[in-house]
Amino acid sequence: MAPGKVSYPSVFVVDSKMRPPPLPPKPGRRQRKDVIQTLLVILVCVAICGMAVEACFIYHLFASQENSTTPDEPQIGMSKQEKEHVVNPKEKRLGEMKPSKPMAQLTTGQEPVNGVVLWHENHESILHHVKHKANEGKLIIEKEGYYSVYSKINFKEDNIIFSHSVLRLTHRYVGNEILLLQSSRLHPKLTILKTIDNSYLSGVFHLYKDDAVFVRVKNCTLVLSNAAENYFGVFMV
Repeated sequence: MAPGKVSYPSVFVVDSKMRPPPLPPKPGRRQRKDVIQTLLVILVCVAICGMAVEACFIYHLFASQENSTTPDEPQIGMSKQEKEHVVNPKEKRLGEMKPSKPMAQLTTGQEPVNGVVLWHENHESILHHVKHKANEGKLIIEKEGYYSVYSKINFKEDNIIFSHSVLRLTHRYVGNEILLLQSSRLHPKLTILKTIDNSYLSGVFHLYKDDAVFVRVKNCTLVLSNAAENYFGVFMV
């Protein structure tokens, strides 16, 4: 080196202990992370609010049901139709369960009029989608279908013929009555006291709307007016 000159290190000298400066973070990644965290917080808040609202609805529902049910009504949440069914005495006489199909059953304690048996309507009678003409002893069909028709008459044996029949009137056949069922009995002369017997008729027929069926007996003075022994009915099969 020449005297009087200042020496400088070479620009190519590198300190091996020095580390490169860290790179600045990418702005897009940090911003995306903040958005995801904010969205998760919002979703959690919405879920908590929904659970709180649902709990309030459930509480008010049970509270309203408890207030609407009285001690005389053991069932909870009884519908309006069921309550009307319990209150209405006309429907209550059929029992809590209504027939699933049209049917009728009547008993009698009356004397026949011109051979036609008249029937009573009481608490034991059943009339469901079948009309009853009390002054004519007829059951009027309201819905077309196949019906089982039956009748039982209790009578006292005598020395004459007893006849028991079920007849039909329909607008499809103008004129005479149509015989559906019949039973005739000839009782010989008896040397002992008169005995009691009964006649039962039953059959299935296709009946139309507004058809009428009724019971007729001959020698009707022998019919015993006992409601438990004499009955007449129909039911759809």
